[in-house]
Amino acid sequence: MDKVLSLWKRHPGFRLARYELELYLDLLRWIRGHRLVPEDAEVLPHPPGRLQMLVSVVSVLCIEMVVVHLLLPESTVRLIALLLSIWGVVYVASLIGSERIRPSYVADDVTVLRRGKLVFAEIPSSLIKQKHHQRTFASEVSIDGETLTVGGAGGTDTLLDLSEAIDVAGDRYPWQRPRMQPVTQIRYYAGGARESSASSR
Repeated sequence: MDKVLSLWKRHPGFRLARYELELYLDLLRWIRGHRLVPEDAEVLPHPPGRLQMLVSVVSVLCIEMVVVHLLLPESTVRLIALLLSIWGVVYVASLIGSERIRPSYVADDVTVLRRGKLVFAEIPSSLIKQKHHQRTFASEVSIDGETLTVGGAGGTDTLLDLSEAIDVAGDRYPWQRPRMQPVTQIRYYAGGARESSASSR
């Protein structure tokens, strides 16, 4: 029985179902004003345009819900379509909540880059050799050679050089396990800081 449960917990369908359930819990946390970051951490801003994009999706789903309700005849099909539309609105709102309560942050001992529950990198402060202000227009999370780029609608504006390689994860679906790769440089969005620093730690 334990073996069956172990296999079931590793199944992508189980991980997806657990992820979705946790999303709804994140929506409740967001409504209550919770934010899951250490007390002494500096919260990094969300990439500009990300929230607006998700809100636009919610708006489209709400309009679709009304249109479907008006166009379809009163039947089981209309009820199913209405329930699917409501689920879509709640799901996207939960995605927004998950990202808002789990921002990237800089603490005394570590910098954590993430998008909602997906963690891309945990960078020990002791390994940061240099930090530069360097603008790019990268819009995706990708690993190219020994560089992790955590891009978005606002691109990236910060480059970290590390004294030794750390394992990071690229973008992925919620039900996929992270594939770790070593990198020595990391690009991310820190909110348009204008200073270039070369501080050794």
